[in-house]
Amino acid sequence: MSPPLRLLALLLLFGWNPANALDDDPQQPMYIEADDVEVREAEGTSIYVGNVEVTQGSMRLHADHMTVYHREDRRPRQIIAIGTPARFRQLLEDDQGEVRAFARRMEFDTDRDELVLIDEAVLIQGEDRVASEHIVYDRAREHFRAGGSGRVRITITPEEES
Repeated sequence: MSPPLRLLALLLLFGWNPANALDDDPQQPMYIEADDVEVREAEGTSIYVGNVEVTQGSMRLHADHMTVYHREDRRPRQIIAIGTPARFRQLLEDDQGEVRAFARRMEFDTDRDELVLIDEAVLIQGEDRVASEHIVYDRAREHFRAGGSGRVRITITPEEES
């Protein structure tokens, strides 16, 4: 591993620790609003276009275009959101604030509880920030990976001493 990658790994290991979102958010109803909606029952997909707003518990997602791939029970299996940028935010457990994400494309896999940010991606928790062309935020395991083309930029703000 090259020295810059080792430094990044150490920073990620010791300095920036994503926290879990609220546990009951996935059990909450999902509300979706958009200018246009097309539901393709036979394909198990729904397409939302124009000023798309999604809420589920404390989670908020805003996008220009969103495609949802459904399971047979109609629960989302995968969500793909596109925007300039698409915006995501969700409260964290134990009053740790919220996580916010921005990217031109977001892919959320509900089975893996993983949010993939693509193109001009930014992930923010508190004052800490990661920017890259590609970020994978694994909420279940409380970590992220960043990289792809271009440099990864990380800002870690030390906690104030009491």
